[in-house]
Amino acid sequence: MKRYVIRAVKYFFYFSIVCSLIVGALVLTGAVQGNIDTMFRGGWNAVWKIALMFAAVAAVYPKVGFIERETIIAGSWADNAEQVKSFFAERDYFVESDTAEITTLRRKGFAGKLSRMWEDRLTITHSEGGPIMIEGPRKDVIRYISSLEQIFSPRD
Repeated sequence: MKRYVIRAVKYFFYFSIVCSLIVGALVLTGAVQGNIDTMFRGGWNAVWKIALMFAAVAAVYPKVGFIERETIIAGSWADNAEQVKSFFAERDYFVESDTAEITTLRRKGFAGKLSRMWEDRLTITHSEGGPIMIEGPRKDVIRYISSLEQIFSPRD
């Protein structure tokens, strides 16, 4: 729950900053006047409505933007761990921590972290002989599970 609230607050500020940058660019280019009362219909009342809309979207986004999915790889985790880590290393991830049951990965580089607002962690939960669970940003998890299943699927 704590992580959810932190993500929601981050996304509220992210949406607010992006909107402010867009409005600032419009003012600097002369597309709109620099007065809030003429910039938005309703003036400052519109700003509060926009902020409430951002808050509503930010409150929901962590629920739909982050998932945990299961995948089955042929063989045990011990047999495939190095190959899985190599797979993620090729995609600019490094191993943040590695225990007997959980491996966490983070993006390399400032741009990769910034583009994901420092929500770039993938958590792989594994057990011997069982499926692996990958948790993280939705688009990354879906993309990587699909690739891992192609690489590690049992060949007939």
